Amino acid sequence: MKLPSRLTLFLVLTACATAAAAQNSPPREKKWEFTLQPQYVHGQTFDSGNGSGGTVNSSLGFGMGIAYNLSNHLSLGGDFFWNSASYTATVAPAAGNGGGPYTVQGTLQTSTIRFDATWNFLASDITPFVTGGIGSTYINTNIPNGPQTPVCWYDPWWGYYCGSYVPTKAAYYVSYSGGAGVRWDLDRSVFVRALFNRMWIDAGSSVGTVSVDQYRIDVGFKF
Repeated sequence: MKLPSRLTLFLVLTACATAAAAQNSPPREKKWEFTLQPQYVHGQTFDSGNGSGGTVNSSLGFGMGIAYNLSNHLSLGGDFFWNSASYTATVAPAAGNGGGPYTVQGTLQTSTIRFDATWNFLASDITPFVTGGIGSTYINTNIPNGPQTPVCWYDPWWGYYCGSYVPTKAAYYVSYSGGAGVRWDLDRSVFVRALFNRMWIDAGSSVGTVSVDQYRIDVGFKF
């Protein structure tokens, strides 16, 4: 779905929410809320320059969050979510390397912890909202970056056990996000939200800033 289509969908949902708004359940103000956040993460293709690049496939992820409603409109909180996506990448030889480019496949594992703020436009049960946040994203490419090393540990079932461990390329990056959607407070303690969220990851080096699109259906509990 192209960005203009997303904006059109959001405007339609906003209009419907405004027309249907009615204050039936108790206000959100001064309440905590906990959300379960299943999400669809859209795949993307990236170009790292010098002939290298790749494609990360679409995937399903999961998250959870907690927030406090300072008023019926404003809430502050935090989210934690993770997902695992398969990828295909082209590795290009550097200057002086006589070999040719080759393709690798693997699994990209990511997790993000984020502090965010949400503004609900209406104080009613059904309201459009916008949200934004900043946090840290951990990415593990599962690409080996060192030799196998022996490790031993005490397993609660098998006792003393030794095996091998291969270190992989992983790092933490600063990330920030923005999103919009519609919220519906079903009763005194349960609500649902549908939203589109875009996250930007400041990966640095030749990759630069990468954007990731997420589609979420949240189920929340007020207390």
